[in-house]
Amino acid sequence: MRSFHRRSILGLPVLLAGGLGAFWWQHAEPPPSLARVRAAGALRIGYAIEAPYALLDPQGQPTGESPGVARAVATRLGLGTRWVLTSFDQLIPDLERDRFDLIAAGLFVTPARARRVRFSRPTLAVRPGWLTRADQPLNQPYEAVQPRADWRVAVLQGSVEEAGFLQRQVPAAGLLTVPDAQSGLGAVLSGEARALALSLPTVRAMALASAGRLTAQPAVGPHTPIQQVALALSLGAADLDTAIDQVLASYLGSPAHLALLSRWGLGRDDLPPARPPAA
Repeated sequence: MRSFHRRSILGLPVLLAGGLGAFWWQHAEPPPSLARVRAAGALRIGYAIEAPYALLDPQGQPTGESPGVARAVATRLGLGTRWVLTSFDQLIPDLERDRFDLIAAGLFVTPARARRVRFSRPTLAVRPGWLTRADQPLNQPYEAVQPRADWRVAVLQGSVEEAGFLQRQVPAAGLLTVPDAQSGLGAVLSGEARALALSLPTVRAMALASAGRLTAQPAVGPHTPIQQVALALSLGAADLDTAIDQVLASYLGSPAHLALLSRWGLGRDDLPPARPPAA
């Protein structure tokens, strides 16, 4: 009797491994869908602090261009909102881990990111910029600047700016990788970095809030692309993406949207080209 019981126990892990694997496969949480979000009653929205795209108001609530657009979308879909703060470099990994349904954080559309997330129709067209100390302005495009150990450029980890410099094979000693825009601002003020490379709306907002210590300049050159900002969803969230795009088609460029943009120093000139209607 004892021998039979022991064999059963020893065999249990093997049986459980196969059984639990099959159970997990059949019962794993599906990608966020419109039906799942409606059942929950709220859209879970991930964001990272970077003005003017996403920041906190005096009451500690998410605000800015991207949360504003996401909140308008949720309202028009009859949904509430649940906000999840994370760091910029964890936005996509946290989306993949199902911490939230949507990223609203001024995320630029790139081919590499499009292999991991499903982008909505673009919400902004953004030029690049420099943030420097006011006594050391920088009026050159990105491609004309060669960072080095004694003249470093701060970039956000995982950002388009970091990728652009790395593609040019800039020496690692010339780049200071920081986790967020506020850390980049601090690096410029302290002299740890000569400049922060980030989008022009962001560096303008930071310069305006610096009491004259910092200045912002565009970094546009003949070979500098204009970046597009969009909301981002899980790759499997096709029907949720369709519903969001239908809302955005009528919301973007509307008086309500332009009023939102004007709060952050943006306007009609910052809208992306209109997407042609589907065939």
